[in-house]
Amino acid sequence: MSRPDIPVFSLYGEAPATAEDRFLHVELIEDRSSLVDWRIRPHQHGDLVQFLAIREGAGQVQADQRTWTFDGPTLILVPAGVVHGFAFARGTIGWVVTLSDRILRGLAQRDPAFAILAREPSCLDMAGQGQAFAAVLAAAAGILGELRGQGAGHRAAAEGHMLLLLAAMLRVARPPEAMSTAAGGRSGQVALVAAFRALVERHYRSHRPLDAYLTELRTSSSTLRAACLAVTGRPAIGLIQDRLMTEAKRLILYSGQTIAAVAYELGFEDPAYFSRFFNKQSGEAPRVWRRRLMAEWPVADTSSLEPPDPLASPIADT
Repeated sequence: MSRPDIPVFSLYGEAPATAEDRFLHVELIEDRSSLVDWRIRPHQHGDLVQFLAIREGAGQVQADQRTWTFDGPTLILVPAGVVHGFAFARGTIGWVVTLSDRILRGLAQRDPAFAILAREPSCLDMAGQGQAFAAVLAAAAGILGELRGQGAGHRAAAEGHMLLLLAAMLRVARPPEAMSTAAGGRSGQVALVAAFRALVERHYRSHRPLDAYLTELRTSSSTLRAACLAVTGRPAIGLIQDRLMTEAKRLILYSGQTIAAVAYELGFEDPAYFSRFFNKQSGEAPRVWRRRLMAEWPVADTSSLEPPDPLASPIADT
């Protein structure tokens, strides 16, 4: 049995739509989750990033091929395009902040440190963060209060709280020593890599040559390579391959497509070449990788071809 295509929503359960450049939405976890038995099934948002600031409660997070279990104060980061789902213990208290990824990308152009908030999914234990995480919770509550209150200037006030929220999240998500390293001489490289990643996001399916990226970035191969290695530890071509692999794994695991169909969707003209590419990058053929992941993930029936859903079991109330 094959899995249906990955659901794509604006907000969970709502029809997909292109987000406005300044899209900003906040709600309590209970607002939506309590209506669906505290389970949010795997889905994705094309151009929205989400942050969950959990004050108390417990649950599980699924993001692409990763799963986390949390209990207590937690910050969850979900970049645009990531397939994600949640299972919360009943009564979990927290805020879900959703905003256009253009907001975060624009902010990262001014201060490259903010790019970390949309780089990869994360589930961060905030138990030891004290006042630093309290600032995150206060800012999220401030956005919600302004948007629901609809007072004079509420939109501007909400955006002010949003900037406070993003800064507060950056402080708890990134160690101070890492921030000082980026500020101390690497900010230009961080900005270059951020611009390169944005171009890769737009063009990775077309397999454009590296020279095309260099021309658009107005930089040299050696400069881009040095920046990518300094910031990510990977060469430029490696970042393109990583993005292709991330999407390949998403489609193989969550969509109902054959391996050949996934290859064509990702711009490969020859499915056999795609299989060799996947094998070289992961050490396993696509079908072998899928079978292994299904066997390793905590699902009741790994013998079926239903992709694994670690959120299938309810979370015990605490």
